[in-house]
This record gives sequence, C-alpha cells and structure tokens, in this order.
Amino acid sequence: MPASFEPNQPTVRLLAALKESGQPVFEEVPVEVLGPNRYRLLASPGILDGLAAGDTFTVDPLSNLYRVHEHGGNLCVQVWYPGLDLAGRVDAELVPAVTGMGGILDGREQELSSFTIPLTAGMAAIERLFNDWVDHVDGATWSFGNAYEEDGVTPLAWLAGAKATG
Repeated sequence: MPASFEPNQPTVRLLAALKESGQPVFEEVPVEVLGPNRYRLLASPGILDGLAAGDTFTVDPLSNLYRVHEHGGNLCVQVWYPGLDLAGRVDAELVPAVTGMGGILDGREQELSSFTIPLTAGMAAIERLFNDWVDHVDGATWSFGNAYEEDGVTPLAWLAGAKATG
C-alpha cells in the first residue's frame, strides 16, 4: 500500500522535465516545511530525478527548480509498466521484498510505482530484485531516480561519497 498522507499535507511543485516542445512537466511532491522555500521530502517521486524521501532541499519559487542540501540516505526506485495493469503484481511481488529491505511503496500512478529503499539495503541487492522482476515482466523497466548522472553509469556525488564511507 502506498504511503498515506494527511489531506492537508503540504506539497511543492517541482520541474521534472521539459517535453520536446519545451513545455514543462511538473511533479507535486509531499513535504515537511522546514523554512522559507526549504523542505524535507516525505515520499520519493515518480518521474522527477535527483530526490528521494528524506532529502532536504530548497526550491526557487520562480523556476520550480530545486537544490538538494542533504541526502537522507535513501534510494528512489521508479518502476514503469506502460500500457500494462501490473499494480497487483507489484503489490504481491515487489512490495514484500522492498519492505523486507526496510523500504516502502511511496506512490503509484496508472503505469508507474515509486519506492524508497535505504541505501543500507545494498545497491547490489536492490538491483538484483528489480532486474529479476523486470526480466519476468514483458514491457516493464526500472531505474534509480537519484543515484546516477544522465549517462546511467556515473554515480551522483552523494552516492559516491556514501559508498566510499559505507
């Protein structure tokens, strides 16, 4: 079951991407307000890259761009299954395994599920779980939302630092 929040839960709208047309795509995320334009993310995003639950960040109110100030030690995992109705399989197969790693299902849209998993669960174990799952589900893919540069190989600075000290 996805994380639940109060009906009046504060949220912020962040720029997630630009379409080919140049039109912005936003994602609204639940937050704890820490100060003026400063927040702690309460659930990992579904389409936005660079953040996971527990991260603290500031937002430029004009551009909706964010800047991370402190990483919370969690990985955001985004699983896509376009055109497929896989919520039942996600709940039956992925949620128990993620929970066993200390993680949680944060949200779900029609063709997407997002998870928060502590880095302490181990990158290899997380990768193994999601690779095995998508190997058995035609049309499904997954990625870390906050671990690698756009090339998909180079670890973000926070992750490289965490791996070096962990």
